[in-house]
Parts: sequence; C-alpha cells; structure tokens
Amino acid sequence: MLTYLVPPAIAALMLRSLSGRIAVFALATLTGTMVHELLHAIVGTLTGARPISMSLFPRRSADGRGYVMGSVTFENLTWYNAAPACLAPLLGLPLLAFVAWLRVNGGWHFEALDILLWALLAPQFLTCWPSSTDLRLSLLSWPIYLAAGAIAWFVWFPHP
Repeated sequence: MLTYLVPPAIAALMLRSLSGRIAVFALATLTGTMVHELLHAIVGTLTGARPISMSLFPRRSADGRGYVMGSVTFENLTWYNAAPACLAPLLGLPLLAFVAWLRVNGGWHFEALDILLWALLAPQFLTCWPSSTDLRLSLLSWPIYLAAGAIAWFVWFPHP
C-alpha cells in the first residue's frame, strides 16, 4: 500500500520546488488547499468552533514575508475545540492511506486512473500538515495536552 503512495510523494517534492512561483504553486496545490481548509471547517463545525468564513485564495501574510494559501476563521475557538479544529488537516494522512488501500486492495495493476489519482494526491502530501498559525492556535487547548501528558505519564512510567 505504501508503494502506491511513492509517485504522489515524489510529485509533492516536485510541487514544493514551485513554491517560489506563487501563482503556479497555488494552482497546482488547489485541491490540497481545499481539503486542508474543508477539514478545518468540518471539524470546527463538529466541535462547536463555528467557522464563519473560508478563503481558498492566496494572499500575502500579515508580516509580508510569505503567502497564506487559504484560511478558515472561527467564531468560537476555545480550549476544548482548538486542538481538533486546528489540527484537522492531519486527517488528510488517513485519507491518503485510504485511497491507496482502495486501489491496491485485492491486487493492483497500473491504469490511467492512477495518474489522475496521483496528481490529486500529491498536493495532499504538502497540505495535510497544520500551518504554524494552526499549531499556535491549537495551543489554546493546553488543558487537553496537559491531561494527555499526565495520562501518558501514569500509563508508561512505573510508580512505586
């Protein structure tokens, strides 16, 4: 199954080399940006973060040093929903694995459809990671991280 994902992973590396040409890069990664932002919006809706706007158009970042490929704005981002809503793009990883599993389950022979699927999967490799803003906002969920750390400590470390 992982072998099936090698061509889109290589294509993702080639796409990454286009990042200096923002118009070309934005167009080439549009499907990935759409999935990234939709995952934010869907998980935000399910967790009560209440998304109020979404953009798929690249724009200069506030500091002027880069570009923001897309965004979702939440009305109710709190300690209990920030981590799931902000880290939602990571759900793109199981999506990649699921598509690969569907193609190779029961045997696989190369078909023209694979080229299309690889072209659609390549941007997902680049966009399934939370942005620095996503990571920063997810820290609003510090009580969840603290509780998870405490549980892990009690489970994995011996106590007298």
